[in-house]
Amino acid sequence: MILGGDGYLGWTLGLAMAHRTDRQVVLVDNFVKRRWEKEAGAKVLVPLESPQRRIAEYERIFGKHNLSFEKVELLDPEAVEHIIAKYRPAVVINAAQQPSAPFSMSSAKNAAATFSNNVAAHLNVLWAIAHLSNATKYIKVGSGGCYMATDTDYVPLGKNDFTFELDGQQHKVLQSFLPMQATDFYHQSKITDFLIDDLCSKMWGLKVITVQQATIFGATIPENHWTEREGLAARFNYDAVFGTVINRFICQMVIGHPLTVYGDGTQKTGLISLTDTAVNFLKFADLDVTPGEHMVVHNYTHRLSISEIAERLANISPSTKINYLTNPREEPTGKLDPQVEVHEAIKAVDSNKDARLREEMANMLEFASRYKDDIDPSIILPEVKWLAAEKKA
Repeated sequence: MILGGDGYLGWTLGLAMAHRTDRQVVLVDNFVKRRWEKEAGAKVLVPLESPQRRIAEYERIFGKHNLSFEKVELLDPEAVEHIIAKYRPAVVINAAQQPSAPFSMSSAKNAAATFSNNVAAHLNVLWAIAHLSNATKYIKVGSGGCYMATDTDYVPLGKNDFTFELDGQQHKVLQSFLPMQATDFYHQSKITDFLIDDLCSKMWGLKVITVQQATIFGATIPENHWTEREGLAARFNYDAVFGTVINRFICQMVIGHPLTVYGDGTQKTGLISLTDTAVNFLKFADLDVTPGEHMVVHNYTHRLSISEIAERLANISPSTKINYLTNPREEPTGKLDPQVEVHEAIKAVDSNKDARLREEMANMLEFASRYKDDIDPSIILPEVKWLAAEKKA
């Protein structure tokens, strides 16, 4: 069962899981992201069909009938209990998140909606699993951005002992996760998600995996890349609210618009392609997790600065220009450059990663070029600022 099955990640995972395995895959969504996109003035690169129409196309192309859809409001605990009781899934992947830091910082209403969607709905799912299907493996999509304001040289996977000095004396913290700090309300909600996962796994003996997800880039996976499979396309946002950095840059490139780097471009982000993300989640679904265990995995392949990303793209097309904008975000400027521990299950994806990055960028450019006439440059530049609005007189 994949929650958020209408989304960029959720649909992609469902398509890959259904096509590449013999599992029965149920997609679950309430379509709230479509409403948020309209409110934010966002647009998608490729017309987004309903899940039902995409599933019918999947069945036509691949001749399989193991993918289905249920409309469910995760904020309704009774509805969540009903869907869990109906299927009692072996695995639940929760990708039903409000995924945008700018959206969460745009208004009090949207900040609250972010916490409601990401935290309250998450709790409803955990309660339902605990009471109805505690053999279910629960995989929660977290965020590598939970560590963005923590100035450290290493991000471990599990709990560790830490020492610190205060007033000339050494002190210890035993068996704790690395402290997490956010710079926006979206990532703060993900920190809360993470801590809830840890609490519920121990309290109720659940099998929980938190995937601290890096920024995803890419438009397609092999199942939906070709023109004749446009009906299987995933949501692809390129706007300043819901579009991730490489996806925005690619769309700017194909219309001849300068790449817009926020600030000096030295801020770094973890990255992983949509293709690699799908491969890794299939592995996560097969991991052995014991009752009461909270397993953490960091899903990323690269860690690059925004300027490095822009420069790599500019190397593909030398006519591309790079513009530096005043940074609308509050982003940390730490002294340390952290190494991130990668789980054993996905270390193989880390090999040959630079060649795959170039290949994925080329695939994205080819794909976005098909729809260049539909790209609206007016929605790419940022309008949401992290500073609170000035007080009204």
